Amino acid sequence: MVSERVPPHSEPAISTTAAPPSKPSMVKAWVITLMLLASTLIAYLDKAILGLVAQPVMADLGLTATQFGTISTAASLLGPVVTLLFATVADRLPLKGTLFTLVLLWSLIQLPIFFAASAGMLVVTRLLLGAADAPSNSVMHSMAYSWWPNERRGLPAALLTTGASFGKLIFAPVLVVIIAALGWQYGFLSVAIMGFVWCIGWAFVGKTGPYAEPVTPRPAKKTAEEAAATAADGSPEDPTAGTKAPLRSILLTGTFIGYLALFSSVGMLVMIVLTWLPSYFEAGLGFSAVTAGSLFGVPSITSVIFLFAYGAWGDRALKRGVPARVVRTLIGGGLAMAGGLSLMTLPLADGVALPMALLMLGYGLSTSIYAIANPTLAQITPPAQRTGVLSLGLALSGLIGVPGPVIAGMVLDAAKASSGSPADGYTSAFLLAGVIVLIGGALFALLANPERDALKVEAARAARAARTS
Repeated sequence: MVSERVPPHSEPAISTTAAPPSKPSMVKAWVITLMLLASTLIAYLDKAILGLVAQPVMADLGLTATQFGTISTAASLLGPVVTLLFATVADRLPLKGTLFTLVLLWSLIQLPIFFAASAGMLVVTRLLLGAADAPSNSVMHSMAYSWWPNERRGLPAALLTTGASFGKLIFAPVLVVIIAALGWQYGFLSVAIMGFVWCIGWAFVGKTGPYAEPVTPRPAKKTAEEAAATAADGSPEDPTAGTKAPLRSILLTGTFIGYLALFSSVGMLVMIVLTWLPSYFEAGLGFSAVTAGSLFGVPSITSVIFLFAYGAWGDRALKRGVPARVVRTLIGGGLAMAGGLSLMTLPLADGVALPMALLMLGYGLSTSIYAIANPTLAQITPPAQRTGVLSLGLALSGLIGVPGPVIAGMVLDAAKASSGSPADGYTSAFLLAGVIVLIGGALFALLANPERDALKVEAARAARAARTS
């Protein structure tokens, strides 16, 4: 049993014999964080490009909304499986090289659409993109956390998440102009070029920080003679060094279960927005194709505001001693619930300004939880297991959120068949997403408790160490 309560900001499950990490260079930490921000931007554009080309693709290829939603869902089918497999080896792979390889793969996968566009090729490349993209989130966050201590991770986590928002705000309008001028296939080519440029920069500046466990080969088991010689030297090894917590001790915590509920529900909303928001602006609110694509990033304005405000405030509150249970779970779950309620009122709104305002508020409040979701899970996880556990959490939440775009497409086709009003279908889809986010936020607030669960995981790790010593 653990005899002392772990302070809310301390790293759980670290051997007491470990030397504290040296203080990293703040300049280097921010350079790495900004490079990771750029990688999240590219990752998001890789997926968002499909929403930007939805209307011309459906027109050119003769697809229904349900069929197009199925293509969008293809990006989520292989991803969770690959992430589960990746989780088994993630903590033994170098972060820098892994992320470089993933971004290079994303970029290469965009190219076939430019040379041979078809519905079949879209399905195949979306499947491959989902597989290549799936492990990236955990790798990016683990790389960022290697440069920041627990009590300073809220703002970097928020910054990484805003890569999606910056991608829509800054680059979506540019891509829309390229698509309108040259054709929708050129949107995929443009995103591929961005990825290649990032890889060149990362090869020179990428580096893992001091708050990460070093990646070392698994040691060979000592013979009885070697163990006796070690004891004879009077320098026995620390029996707890390198011991990991049993995986079930992490997966069965309320924090992990609450994380799954929150992350999968908000992830489903994000996928629906990625796939259908430009189409809603065009077919539902009456904007032109170029204007609808340019407005794609408008809901992200509130997302950026809430993410940075919440991330920065949360870090300051943690430093002052406010429990993470309050800062990250109760407030985070409450913000998600408020976002869900805002989206649920969308069918009651008329005109253009009010639906836009409700979308901005609902999306911003819901996605603000990305500032604290991964740091909450990282807080209860030993550093040596962090990438694997984050990968596992993302995989399972991804599996739960897979049906989102298809369900939204079915709602759109049903509304079109019954009333002939595209706007009714889109508002119904967002109402459904709001209900799901409301439930996810409530479960996170009720179940997650990082201080309590960090103690449980550390106790399980110590018990395992005692058994193997």
